[in-house]
Amino acid sequence: MSHSKRTASGANKGSSTSKRARTTCTDPDCTDGSCPDCADGAIHLDPTVLSLPASELLDLAEHEDRTHSDRSIVTSLYEHALSKCTTPELRSRALLRLAEYVGYADYASQAITEANSDVIKGRARVLRVCLDPNNWVDPDAESSEKVEGMDELDKGLKEIESGLSGTEKDVVLDSVVALMGRVEAHELCAPLCNRLTDTALTVSYAVLGWTDHTDPADPVDEKDTELAQAASAAAVRWSQSATECSVPGTQIESRLLPVLAYLANQTTNFEACKLRAQIMLVLSGVLDDDDAALRAFDSAVESLLLAHKITPEDMDVVRQLADLDIDTSV
Repeated sequence: MSHSKRTASGANKGSSTSKRARTTCTDPDCTDGSCPDCADGAIHLDPTVLSLPASELLDLAEHEDRTHSDRSIVTSLYEHALSKCTTPELRSRALLRLAEYVGYADYASQAITEANSDVIKGRARVLRVCLDPNNWVDPDAESSEKVEGMDELDKGLKEIESGLSGTEKDVVLDSVVALMGRVEAHELCAPLCNRLTDTALTVSYAVLGWTDHTDPADPVDEKDTELAQAASAAAVRWSQSATECSVPGTQIESRLLPVLAYLANQTTNFEACKLRAQIMLVLSGVLDDDDAALRAFDSAVESLLLAHKITPEDMDVVRQLADLDIDTSV
């Protein structure tokens, strides 16, 4: 590997915030062995970035995290932010962010010790459970039917739910994304995946006003599209893990009624069509009523075809339609 300069511009080179975290060297293809910023291959953050107050540095790290910038840059930003934090509120927030980003249980433990926030404590507890390899799927062994550290998981999820009660939507969305991040980071055993995604649905439903929605024909409030989309993604993973956990099909369908009502109206949204198709495919395999199962399958195909119409070059959809023996040429 050459001594190429790495910057925080990452996937979002047009971001003015990202440019603030550039290294001192300005040549992205620098191969000068005498360049003080590139010769050691280390990350050298711009001095103006390092001079930022702890709160602003942490905000910048979170921004670069969300925009999927270079991992070394993001890690360095979090580490520098943590080193400057002096209050328990900021330190525990920085510890949690760094723990979640690099997958380090010791940071999570420190966050639990120092935090006053139930949400931070809860997310740190959940992280520790998710980082236990005993809770990961082993392809050479039988699927685990129990979660190692269940007491800590229960406590953490309760802290998250109670801590998010009555909070702003952005805070809820952040925790939903964090829970889904844990699901995506490792192939977790089905019971653990199911618990995380169930909590993601619970807190999302509460903010979106979907908790008491029981009529599939009744439209839901679509006031927060970003959170609704996050809840829909959680619903897909929940339905899949619920199937593995032998949850009855009617219970799965009932739990997802608000999400299905939301997705039914998103016929021009590519991602929404894909998500609805995945849920309906799950339902087609778990509903006991043959007619209901067939309707679910037909709805899944309809949603996949809509997704294909919107973005015909998406190969995931093309392959899935081919697997279902659906002709897309007509």
